[in-house]
Amino acid sequence: MSRSVAGKVATAFNLLLFPTIFSPVSSAQYVEARVRSEHVRMKISTEREWLGRETIVDLEQCWKYVNGVTGKKLPRIVIVEVNWEAADSRADPNESSISIGMNQRAASANTKDFLLRQAAREMAILGLAELSRGATLRDENAFLAESMAEILAREFDLSTKALTAAWVLAHFLDRVKPLSLEAMSSRSSFTGAPRNLTGAAPGISFLVNCRERYGRDSTLKLFETLKKSSLQDALSSTFKESAAVLEEAWLKKIRNFPIPEDLTITSEEDAPQLRETVLAPSTVRRGASLQLRMFIQNGRNNLTPSSVFVLEKTTGLVLPGKTLTEKDARFTLVEIPIEETRPPGTYQYRATAVDQSGNIRNWEGAYTVVP
Repeated sequence: MSRSVAGKVATAFNLLLFPTIFSPVSSAQYVEARVRSEHVRMKISTEREWLGRETIVDLEQCWKYVNGVTGKKLPRIVIVEVNWEAADSRADPNESSISIGMNQRAASANTKDFLLRQAAREMAILGLAELSRGATLRDENAFLAESMAEILAREFDLSTKALTAAWVLAHFLDRVKPLSLEAMSSRSSFTGAPRNLTGAAPGISFLVNCRERYGRDSTLKLFETLKKSSLQDALSSTFKESAAVLEEAWLKKIRNFPIPEDLTITSEEDAPQLRETVLAPSTVRRGASLQLRMFIQNGRNNLTPSSVFVLEKTTGLVLPGKTLTEKDARFTLVEIPIEETRPPGTYQYRATAVDQSGNIRNWEGAYTVVP
């Protein structure tokens, strides 16, 4: 994707700022700066006006990219609200607006990049909703929209190499609980997924596999077809293969995907670093459970415990991480069940962490089972 200097200069020249009173959720009014470009109207507090100035040119370029990819389906004007009280970002096709939730640890580590990535994803949600005439807003299609939006956001900021991490995440998620198109298209199943690389990983891997087999244009055509068909029919009509055949090819690739050694997408400083591992208890008895507590840090604060997995090498069991907070410290907790029949001895495990930038790190460890 090209971002011409001339285009940026022209956009910057057209940038206007003016104060207004805006009260979206309460009666308390506050002064807000509006930053605008040709196709973007940005709502951001005056105390963070600098962030609006630094990102408006890129947001305009983002609008142009997403609009082009989705067949000129973006609204002519998109309102971008930057909200420091909300944690979640969202798109509202009815209002031609997106809201970027900045109340996240990752936002504090690299504010500008975080804002642009979130904005690109939510703009893609708007464009895909219009391309499909609202079909992506239906429960069964939500995972497709979220996954394609994540892909387009990575394409916009030139970080598609990070999509390798989606395959790794999908591989482990499938081993924790088998994946399927039916499960992904279930709103009850999808609602609990985080709106990030981890949550979108199964859908990303499915769409990337379709792109590799049938081409980029065909995959985008799928969203157009959804406007008049069910998910199953749209898949068959677009790719000339049944949904079952597509699912089988996708799951085969996920399950055979080789887990890479350490992969760095951004920098060594950004990537996950294991600072401490605590085994509780230090030796575990048969029939009990071992708590593996890992203190992991990364430079962009965008590693979630749900994207940490432990492979128990003896049983082949893959166990997901959970959040554990103790004395203001945030750990990743993994519980390893020990069978009653396990012989005493030393056993090996491998922990894999995948942050939202796509950096991957692996660590080996051991624990002891006693009678």
